[in-house]
Amino acid sequence: MELEEFKQKFNLPRINDYVALLSESQKNWFWEQLMEIKQVFPNIDIYHAGASKYGYLGFGRKRVQAKRVEDFLFVLHLEKNGNFILYIADQTYRLLRVDEDVLPQGYDQSVQKELNLKDWLDQVKTFTEELDLDYSGEDLYPVNYEVEDYFTTLEAYNFLKTKYQKIKEATKKIVGFRNNSNRELALILENSRPSLFIGVDPEDNQYFKFNFIDNNSKIFGKYDENEGRHDGLKSHAPSLYKGNKAYYIEINSLSDLEKFCEWYELAIQNSLTNSHPKEDKEMPDQIIVQPLNRILFGAAGTGKTFNTINHALSIIENKSLEKLETENREELKKRFDGYKEKGQIKFVTFHQSFSYEDFVEGIRAESDEDGNLNYLVKDGVFKEISIDAQIEVDAKKIAGNVPTDFSINSAIDQLIERAKQTEQVFYTKRKAEIKVTSNSSGTLFALNSQETTITLSIRHIKNYLKTQQDNIVDNKAYEWAIAKSLRSEVEYEKPNSDSEPYVLIIDEINRGNISRIFGELITLIEDSKRAGADEELSVTLPYSKQEFIVPNNVYIIGTMNSSDRSLTGLDIALRRRFTFIEMSPQPKLLEGVNVDGIDIERLLTVINQRIEALLDRDHCIGHANFMSLKKQPTLENLTHIFKQKIIPQLQEYFFDDWAKINLVLNGNGMFHSKPIEKSAIFPNVDSEELGYFEDKKSWELVPTSFDNIESFAKIIQH
Repeated sequence: MELEEFKQKFNLPRINDYVALLSESQKNWFWEQLMEIKQVFPNIDIYHAGASKYGYLGFGRKRVQAKRVEDFLFVLHLEKNGNFILYIADQTYRLLRVDEDVLPQGYDQSVQKELNLKDWLDQVKTFTEELDLDYSGEDLYPVNYEVEDYFTTLEAYNFLKTKYQKIKEATKKIVGFRNNSNRELALILENSRPSLFIGVDPEDNQYFKFNFIDNNSKIFGKYDENEGRHDGLKSHAPSLYKGNKAYYIEINSLSDLEKFCEWYELAIQNSLTNSHPKEDKEMPDQIIVQPLNRILFGAAGTGKTFNTINHALSIIENKSLEKLETENREELKKRFDGYKEKGQIKFVTFHQSFSYEDFVEGIRAESDEDGNLNYLVKDGVFKEISIDAQIEVDAKKIAGNVPTDFSINSAIDQLIERAKQTEQVFYTKRKAEIKVTSNSSGTLFALNSQETTITLSIRHIKNYLKTQQDNIVDNKAYEWAIAKSLRSEVEYEKPNSDSEPYVLIIDEINRGNISRIFGELITLIEDSKRAGADEELSVTLPYSKQEFIVPNNVYIIGTMNSSDRSLTGLDIALRRRFTFIEMSPQPKLLEGVNVDGIDIERLLTVINQRIEALLDRDHCIGHANFMSLKKQPTLENLTHIFKQKIIPQLQEYFFDDWAKINLVLNGNGMFHSKPIEKSAIFPNVDSEELGYFEDKKSWELVPTSFDNIESFAKIIQH
């Protein structure tokens, strides 16, 4: 089948909606790859298309029963950065039971350039045939579908199941989903039009259109805690069943369903659900739904690491980013450092040497006082914060009162001060005496009866105090003895029901070997696999042999420099488990900054417009490069910024193509070309061979141009 004939075969509104989102080069790639797919799976059907800003296509057999998840083979996803990812649907990939190294779950045309798509598709076909998963169909091209005049429940189901994890396998009547913010929704399959039970009142939303459905509720489409509703909610979406508020709505288009999903993940929900507060009482704080895993991505200098502070505080303090942006930066940093010191925030930077042993756990060799070498299992940064977060959850379940964090920190600080002055004596469970001292930096040491000095873990002392447990954990018997002694020095209060969030910030997340660092945790960090989720998973760690699970109060914030050409993209399996938040250059932050008549906001805007035209938006110049001009708006500072930051960055972006760099700077005189004196350099070479240099130019920097404000003015001249 020729390409044009092939395009006509797929000339359907839902396919056209998807293709309309693409650039011309993307359209060509799309049709070429679709031809490849059809050659390997000649009768596979495209049965769904997303008409949102970033679209999805699903590939499989025509549906016979809604619950037959194995009918779904591929998803083709257009990402925000314009890349295509073709991946095997999760349900089908699990059926294949194959290792990622043997058969990658996805094909990313921007990353896996060395992998031939045809070869990958042939591999997929081999594995599906071995398991008798037949995707040959019966010549089920999209034209065989009857395109209905209205948006159907089946179309809504096909969209939701590719986007979210099902809580339980669908019945003929109902299916429940849990979204990326751990919020439940239920789709009623027995209705012809999409009818949803949800947990947030959508009445005043400005994002999507809907209708409330009358289903014998006192208030049209709204159920209070005591009103009966669909019995299927009890097992398919328990948080929406009787005993909780729920809302019953109808959505009439795919576009509105997509907007609803976006709203439902990010909506702010009032924390009081049982009653309406009286007007004379202060309104309670609102719960801001936060994604468990997010990555801030953008070009260099766009404030990714800078903004991790606000994102971490937003999670811990339940404040919106907009509200935090109005607060004093020094005060924000002070609070951030406080949470970090407390252990509620941890910060790590990935690099090529960073390993699983650094992140999760590994065996480390340590020598004791006698010089003997001991091999101990040491926790990595992620395991540490996960254990601390789980202890926080467990402490809330303790009957009676629990120690306050403030009094725990205070008791330990006082112990350190006493230990600096004189030895503090404690007794282990076996009545062995230990003497505790501290150095000037506040590190605690224990001297046991064998005269061996051991460095103590303040983190474990805190955790023992929080849980008040009598079991020794990780052989930390000395820390247990100290914690037991300090119980009388801390203050107690009735625990609240909410567990404190813990935040792990991973700077430069794409600089590390993701598969090697995360290992089996790639699966465990997924929302639906966390502790307390219906599909929670645990693994046995390789070194300690302990069962490990990721708590649902651990949040991961990563940063990723999208302009670093030395890096490959993120592992596809990991990428799908993160919410991506773009950090674009913000010239408006430089509003009012003026250097000898040069508007810096406009200067940055114009430079980035030219870079986008010559390259792409991932390689723009970040506003952070110019922020020092707000305090020191001088020509000397501007010159320093260009020489030390902007010019080297442009060299990196354009691979030292000085002609393009000169275009970005509008030929402002900071560089000039000069002819290559061929005969002087190559005196014994024939003139014909020197023809190689006809189009060659030599470029050099003009140092004096940086001392002249006119050079910078020419950049934005028209």
